[in-house]
Amino acid sequence: MNGNTGILISIRKRLGNFTLEVDCNIQEKVTAFLGASGSGKTTILNCISGTLSPDEGRIAFGNQIYYDSETNINVPPDKRRFGYVFQEGNLFPHLTVEKNIRYGQSRTNRKNRDSITQVVEILEITELLERYPNQLSGGQRQRVAIARALAMEPRLLLMDEPLASLDGGLKSRIIPYLHHIKNAYEIPIIYVTHAITEAMALADRAFLLDDGKVTTSGEPYQILASPSALPIAHLTGVENIFSLPVASSDKMKGITELEIGGQQLVIPYIDVEIGKMVPVAIRAEDIIISLEPDLPISARNILNGTVDEVDDQVMLSILVEGQRFSVKITHEARQQLQLDKGKNVYCVIKANAINLLWHDT
Repeated sequence: MNGNTGILISIRKRLGNFTLEVDCNIQEKVTAFLGASGSGKTTILNCISGTLSPDEGRIAFGNQIYYDSETNINVPPDKRRFGYVFQEGNLFPHLTVEKNIRYGQSRTNRKNRDSITQVVEILEITELLERYPNQLSGGQRQRVAIARALAMEPRLLLMDEPLASLDGGLKSRIIPYLHHIKNAYEIPIIYVTHAITEAMALADRAFLLDDGKVTTSGEPYQILASPSALPIAHLTGVENIFSLPVASSDKMKGITELEIGGQQLVIPYIDVEIGKMVPVAIRAEDIIISLEPDLPISARNILNGTVDEVDDQVMLSILVEGQRFSVKITHEARQQLQLDKGKNVYCVIKANAINLLWHDT
């Protein structure tokens, strides 16, 4: 995006005891708003779409002003031509997939079958066109909902936690389709979610929201490693987020080694140049603590570290070469291993438990 297509969102909206106040100037292709439930993510989208009017401020896209409290401009939702993808899809149950998609088209374009060919092919739903929503899986319904939003040829695509209702397996299959959309269309996307992995995989820039206010913003892998992101990380069960340089990569062996000081973190092979920073995430429950380095197990990663903290919930904080790992253990394990501050330990991690959060791979 360039200066002529930037998105300005400078608004204030009060809803009961909650007040949303944001001031963002967006130039990136995909922007994510991250936050817990009640932080204001959906309120932002509703204000942008026009279904909710701010109390004051300004919303503009390029040279077009859609809301301005000082000049009393408030363009109706149907005149903004913004695509909106909801968490549940919201398909019309009485219409086939093709008719649902065509509902989003302009009146002059609805009879042109070729006009939806590209989006149908990208989302791989050609064989679904004659089906009804109740004949689709959750992932298929979301792909159709995305196709319907794109069929209207929107200026801007708004996505409200579109993967939240899907299980982990379906989410991982839908994300590549979103990449295809990002690459195939010159349409900026505003994506709201509470899932760190989705923001890391898709967004060029992310804003962290807390109680209606932006606490920090920047490239996803940078801000999600900051302390202000920890509440969101814990919410989605991803407590450990690191950005590490590639030390070596071996396609024949199927592994890539990331550098942690003088130690290595082995992950499945990725085609990345040496020295490139790669963001990864590891759940606290996927790390095993051992007092010995030589274990007869298949895990490729055994990292030496020191216990720095033990909280009341039996969450260990382990320092490994300056990086802080959060590790979830039981009371029994803590007592058996005598895990107190200063104890030398080994973090055992399977390679497939390390989630790659880099959108280019």
